[in-house]
Amino acid sequence: MIQDLEIGRVLRASTAGFAIGCRVSQLSGPGFGSLVKAQPVDERESIYGLIYDMHIDDDPMVRRLVMVEAPRQSVIEDQRNNRLLPLEMSVLTVGYRTGKTIYHGLPPRPPLNLDPIYLCRDPEEVRDFSQESGYLRLILRSAVEKVPVDQLLAAHVRQIYHLRGDDVDWAKNTIHEIVSLLRSNYELLLPALEAISAALPDLDLEGWQFNR
Repeated sequence: MIQDLEIGRVLRASTAGFAIGCRVSQLSGPGFGSLVKAQPVDERESIYGLIYDMHIDDDPMVRRLVMVEAPRQSVIEDQRNNRLLPLEMSVLTVGYRTGKTIYHGLPPRPPLNLDPIYLCRDPEEVRDFSQESGYLRLILRSAVEKVPVDQLLAAHVRQIYHLRGDDVDWAKNTIHEIVSLLRSNYELLLPALEAISAALPDLDLEGWQFNR
């Protein structure tokens, strides 16, 4: 079993999603579309989500440094690694675990401030979460504003596909489910399929039969 990688802590949260604060040194693992989980230390249920936005706020020091023609690398590294300004990641909640049971739905309560957040990278846990596709409805019907649904689906499918060991059957079933859920919404379906096709160029989606 692969050890969990802590990537930050909860800044603020609701049942629909939460924000993570982290340091520059913690950015080597997570990325857009990554599956993460809030894991409270008092063993309440784990809460799963997908990263849909990452941003870095500026401050007066950064504004001054960008005006310098050639700032010293040591100054840049100090600004990135030592100043206490968190990088922020926004997460869309897509499920939770109570005991050994995973539910694809909104949790009974959100995580608390400063709860640790972990990147889901253990293949067994990823397979358990993605075995059923019910969480896709939460992505497609997100109540969170400014979620780039087509790009989020593509990034998520690509990452889970590889974490499951390039599982073609899983990818095909998932894409069929996306087509089924979006059969009456071509404005989202077509860009979603285009994004997934670009994200997984080794899969020939044009040769697959979809019931739209």
